[in-house]
Amino acid sequence: MLNQPDEKRKFTRLSVLADVAYTKKDIPEKGKVTFAKNIGAGGICLIAYEELKESDVLELKILLPDEKEPVYILGRVVWVRKFSMGDDTAGSKRYDVGVEFLKISDVDKQKVDKYVFAHKPVKE
Repeated sequence: MLNQPDEKRKFTRLSVLADVAYTKKDIPEKGKVTFAKNIGAGGICLIAYEELKESDVLELKILLPDEKEPVYILGRVVWVRKFSMGDDTAGSKRYDVGVEFLKISDVDKQKVDKYVFAHKPVKE
């Protein structure tokens, strides 16, 4: 079931177009590559080309625009919202996916915080 996100954020979000690679933690398969729509100190919204499920645990590799090295984060899908591009033909379905950060190193957290607070936050 796909849910509409409720505004329950604890952290400011920043619109961002950042490359993201992810894999489902417990499924040994080739990772997926996509991009982020926004990011904050506690989570990220990304675009997925597959339907992820709430509570899926993802290993994320995010390349922030201002950083040379990616950040690595373990996160949990907390909401999924389906949308279509164009005429809704095969391959046009996409999913906004809200991911809550579960585990992030202090160094990577500092990189995310630095990026978010150095730019103008999202007004939603």
